[in-house]
Amino acid sequence: SDYDINSCSTYRRNICSEDSDSVICEDIRKLDIENLPPIDAFAYGFPCNDFSIIGEQKGFHGKYGPLYTYGIKVLDCFCPKFFLAENVGGIASANKGKAFDKILFDLENAGHGYEITAHLYKSENYGVPQTRHRIIIIGIDKRLNLQFRVPAPTTALSPKTVRETFENPPIPSDAFNHEYTRQSDKVIERLKYILPGENIWTTDLPDRLKLNVKGAK
Repeated sequence: SDYDINSCSTYRRNICSEDSDSVICEDIRKLDIENLPPIDAFAYGFPCNDFSIIGEQKGFHGKYGPLYTYGIKVLDCFCPKFFLAENVGGIASANKGKAFDKILFDLENAGHGYEITAHLYKSENYGVPQTRHRIIIIGIDKRLNLQFRVPAPTTALSPKTVRETFENPPIPSDAFNHEYTRQSDKVIERLKYILPGENIWTTDLPDRLKLNVKGAK
């Protein structure tokens, strides 16, 4: 379920091609949850806008913060055997940490009760060439007497580089969505100054190529 038509089209094509009608393109606040088909495994990423550290961190006081409760409704209604919930790392500090505590409490006590394991995953520790950090919460029905164990990092000591990802194995010439982006001559010149391991803020750029912005890093 998603209210963005392009996201739903992506799901239909890549995940649910044999059952495209199972993808519901609708605002979760208007969705008739109680009359959905049975659910025995549940995965959801509730909106992160109000929890992100680069936003205003309004938490529960924002427009999107309270939307996690619709996942709670699914858990209460269908009591799936397990669930996975995902959000940004900033959720742990929103509303001085009280928002995250409330979410974990509600998830643990939904349905028949869930054994909760919450962990901050750092993607660079798992073979992804990007420092993207996300909290993933796994809940297993307490009646099953099982506990999820966080997988050990695979590349913590030797992070995978973007170059390795692109070249081993190489991207085929006919790969989808692999066209060069159109960049201005100034952007192309700026990129030539940035060495491996550097970025726009740490490289030594001539004044004419520096970004004219304040407060960013």
